[in-house]
Order: sequence, then C-alpha cells, then structure tokens
Amino acid sequence: WSDSQAREFKNRHPWLEWRERKLGCTVCRTIKSTGVLTEKRVSISEEWISFKIQSSGSIENREAALSSLRNKIRRHEMSRAHEIAQERKQKCGQDLLGHMARSLSDTVLHSRYSSTKIVEHIAKEMQTRILNSIVSSSSKLSVLIDEATSASHKTAMIVSVKASIDGATPEFLFLDVEKALLNCLETAGFSDEWLKKNWIAFVSDGASVMLGRNSGVATRLTAKYLNIFTWHCMNHRLELAVGDAIDEVATVNHFKTFMEKIHNLYSQSSKNSRELLEAAQEVGSHVQQIGRVLNTRWVASSFRAVKAVWRSYGALNKHFENRQTYRGLARRLQSKEFLSDLGLMYDALSELSNLSQQLQAQSVTLLKAEQLLKRTIRVLRSFKDSPGEKSVEAIEAQAAGHFGTVPLESNPKLISINPNQFLQSLINNIEKRFSFEGEMLHDLRILDTSNWPSKPTIRYGETEVKRLYLVEDQSREPENLKPLITCMQTIPCSTAECERGFSLMNNICTDKRSSLMLSNISHLMMISINGPPVNLLEPRKYVTTWLRNHRSATETRRQVKHKEPQNKHVWNIFNLHSTSVLTCST
Repeated sequence: WSDSQAREFKNRHPWLEWRERKLGCTVCRTIKSTGVLTEKRVSISEEWISFKIQSSGSIENREAALSSLRNKIRRHEMSRAHEIAQERKQKCGQDLLGHMARSLSDTVLHSRYSSTKIVEHIAKEMQTRILNSIVSSSSKLSVLIDEATSASHKTAMIVSVKASIDGATPEFLFLDVEKALLNCLETAGFSDEWLKKNWIAFVSDGASVMLGRNSGVATRLTAKYLNIFTWHCMNHRLELAVGDAIDEVATVNHFKTFMEKIHNLYSQSSKNSRELLEAAQEVGSHVQQIGRVLNTRWVASSFRAVKAVWRSYGALNKHFENRQTYRGLARRLQSKEFLSDLGLMYDALSELSNLSQQLQAQSVTLLKAEQLLKRTIRVLRSFKDSPGEKSVEAIEAQAAGHFGTVPLESNPKLISINPNQFLQSLINNIEKRFSFEGEMLHDLRILDTSNWPSKPTIRYGETEVKRLYLVEDQSREPENLKPLITCMQTIPCSTAECERGFSLMNNICTDKRSSLMLSNISHLMMISINGPPVNLLEPRKYVTTWLRNHRSATETRRQVKHKEPQNKHVWNIFNLHSTSVLTCST
C-alpha cells in the first residue's frame, strides 16, 4: 500500500497495527488478556493476537497480496470474536484494569498459593505506606507489646505502635506478630538512628520478663535508647490492685468461692443450664451467662458475672430448691449476708468496670486517665458514707425479709464482708499501684489547662516544660506547645490494643485453621486492623503493583506435584477384575 492507502485503512480500521510487515488486532489482544473472551467461550485466532497475519500467495504480485490482506481484514472485522471485543472495549473504555482484577479474583478462588501471596502483597503494601509516612514525617513513636498463646497453641507477641499520621491526632496501628521486638522494628523499616531520635515510649503488662529490673525488656531498651519512657499498662495495674484488696480482706474469699461454685455448676452441665432457663420462666426472671469472678480476667468480666447472679437471683433460687442436692446452695443464696456481699460487690465492681473500659478507649490520654482514676477513687470513698444503689436495695430487702420472690434469713455461720474495710483496701491499693510520683505524668499535668491557676505567672510551668521537652527534641527550643502535646498524646496508657489483637488472632487462627503460619496471620491482621472499610478501599493501586510484580504461573512452587500411588498392585487387581467381568458378560 501507498502511504495514503495505509492511512485510509488505519482510519477505517483503528484496531489494525503493523509490526514488521505483519498485521495484528490490538483490541482483541488487549481484551483477550483480561479473560473476557474466555468467560464467553469465544476463541480468537492466535495469529491476530500475535501479529502474524500476512498476505497469501506470491508477494511479488502486489495486487493479489493486497486483495488477500483486504479479505482477511474484512473477515476478521465481521467475526463474532472481534465484535465482542469491540463491545467490551466501548463499555469499559480505559478501565481494563478492572477486568484484570476480576480475572485475578478467579485465580484466587482456584489457587491457595495465589490467595496467600495476594494477601501478603496487600498487607506489605499497606505496612510500607504507613511506615514511610511515619518515618518521613519524623513522628514520635510509642510501642506496645504483649505476649499470649493463640487458640492453636502458638506463642506469639503482638507489636502495635501509636504515632501521628500526617500531623493528625496519634492513633494505634498494628505492626506485626513476632517473637523478637527489635527484629520486628528493623524488618518493618525503622532504623536504629531513627528510633534513637523518635522512639519515646514502651508500654507492656507487668510481667517480670517485660519490666524486670535486671534483665527485663524495658531495662534493656532504656540502656540502648536513653529517652524511652517505660510504662506499665493501667488496666493491668487495676487488676493487680483489686487482687491485692482481695488478699487483704479474707471474707471476700467466701463470696468468691460460692460464685465459683455457681459458675462451675452451669458451665460444665448443659442439663443444669436448661433447668435454670425453665426455672426462670416459672418465676418470670431473666437469665444471663454466669462467668468467673475476681480471677485473672479484667474486672469488667467479674462485674458481668456479679450482674448475672443479681438479675438471675429468683431463677437460681427456684432451681436450687427443685433439686435436693442443691438445698445447701439455696440456703446460702437465701442468706442476708450473701445478698449484702452481692450488693457491695455489684456497686464496687460497677465503678471499677467503668474505669477499666474507659482506660481501654483508644482516645484516652495519660492526663485523662489520671482524671478518671481520681474520680473512681472519690466514688469508692463516697460508698463508705453513703452506700451504693445495689447496697441500698440489699439493705431494704433484708429489712423486708425477702428479695423479690426469694425469702431471706440470717445465717450465723456466714460472715459478711465489712464494707468500709473492703472499700478502704481498694482505695489504698489503687493509690499504691497508681502512684505516679517521680514519673513523667507528674510533669505532664502542666499541659492540662483545667489545672492552671486563674492568674498564672509569666513563668508558670517553665521548669516542667523544659524537662518534658528533652523527650521531644534535645536540639532546639520549642516554638509552641503543639509538638509537645502531640508527643504526650502519643504515649498510650494501656495495652488494650494488643488484647484486641489477640482476640482477632483467635478469630483468624481457629481450630480448623490451626496450620496457619504466624506470618500469614500477621498479614490478615494487618489488613483487618489497619485497612479501611471495603467501600473506602481503592484496590487499583494494589492490583497494579501485583500485576507488575507478581510471579508467573509457571513457577516451580505453584506446580501441582502428583503423588505416585502407594500400592499399584491394588490397581492391577481392579483392572483384572473388570476385564474378567467383561469376558463373562460376553
């Protein structure tokens, strides 16, 4: 063709393309790669996809060659495959990546290996973007760690961080499930020099391996990173304070023992649980699941157990009276002493449960936590002079001789908990466990404007701010308090975020998926915790990087290895048997 003829054909057939004197169809080639034509079971000529179309006959006869090419172009243009490709091209426009993503999803459904690799790719892309933002902006960093055993009996350490993203309010971020902290931080991309400058806080529970004075993790970290502020989780401190109070007040153990009997009675027998529901229907009561009380769980769990017994009081009494073997439990339940103890524990644990849940909030800061703590102590102290709501109900029931439908009588063998002694023990141990004298929180109070005097002096808080700013930056004086306040907000008061991570890990690594490796669990947790909701997720970036970098389907590891049969003689017997049957039938 002449140049004018070529331009004319190109205008009439924009899908045509020449490569080394050979023709091809760009539309069919592009649409074929997305898998659309495969879905519709329409095949396309490999020559048109691979640019192998040539004229038939002798090349020297120019007219015959051009006629042959025109004929092939016309037949391809009118073919069903090309029409479908044109339709799909017009519908999707330039959004060919979406079709690739759909094709990718089909691959995931049929390949466990591809599914695992795609999850790993998305998780690493998310982690890289997050950490690059933190490192590039030199945001201050706090690290939270906690160790536990998953449902599949795998010991792991969850590492979470708290930092500011793009200058916003600091927030919690899941980092990894690892066995070594420093190795985890280094693998994530935090260099040793960056950590020495920007790592400000390390938070953990009170285990000796974490906060031991001689060889604990915190001791070793402070020796290497001098500016780290180590912090004992306030929720764990609260549990220890409650445990100390229980040890001091011996009469609490009688209440705890009886509650344990009730828990074991219904947690270990489905028959007893069914009978309790039937008894609740008879008395018109409400039944809640009764858990353990005052054990190693957080106080919110203990409060739920006490609340369940309080609400199921009538049903429990009815069930105990219906069974001869439980008459002793019924007499204990009908005693005025137990009801008094139950009301006291309900009021005290209700306040402690509220404090524990407020300390677990992601938005709470050290200053806010101190205010909540002081408020709880004031409420507990007020119970000594003015009993709480449930204690008042218990006192009124004792005077009336019945609590709802349950008759009450005194039991001289039982000794009630002394309310003043128990409450004062709680207050003393909480104040002891939460003694912040000599810690950085004493200086942080100066940042709380509610504590400022009505007419502060010109140099009010100067000493505290200078001492605090050594953690933020030693090389320059502060221009304003905003960086310091952001730094203060970065320090978490609790390791509740790690506990949430363990709950998620147990949901992922169930007994049916116990073979998951820790790395795969970590990738799933990264997407679940840090990833946005589905409606806000922009998959194009992850699909693009995957399509550019993913490994080929011909990779050795992805090939299915067919196992040789272990016993070929059995197969031979089957074949011989079928042959003999055919012979007999013939």
